[in-house]
Amino acid sequence: MGFIDTILSFIDGIRSVIDVAGTAQGAISDAVSNGIEQGIEGAFRRIRKPLEQSLMRVSFMLVSVFFMIWGAAMFLDNFVQYHGLGFVIVGALAGL
Repeated sequence: MGFIDTILSFIDGIRSVIDVAGTAQGAISDAVSNGIEQGIEGAFRRIRKPLEQSLMRVSFMLVSVFFMIWGAAMFLDNFVQYHGLGFVIVGALAGL
């Protein structure tokens, strides 16, 4: 076994180490990405129903507040001389 054969064997050994390192890196990367994906899906499944319920409650509250403001504006509009001024007054108050 000559010097060149030793160098070629050394290079083959380094190649096999690089191949094993690349394979290990790919396996670790896949495991981490799958773990993150499953964690996000599980968290989304757990919070989906409470989130939907909260959004429904907020939307009903906003609609009811809108109708109350609209009713107040129409009520004030009946008492002022200029039509539409009640809406302006209530809109200014709601904006504050």
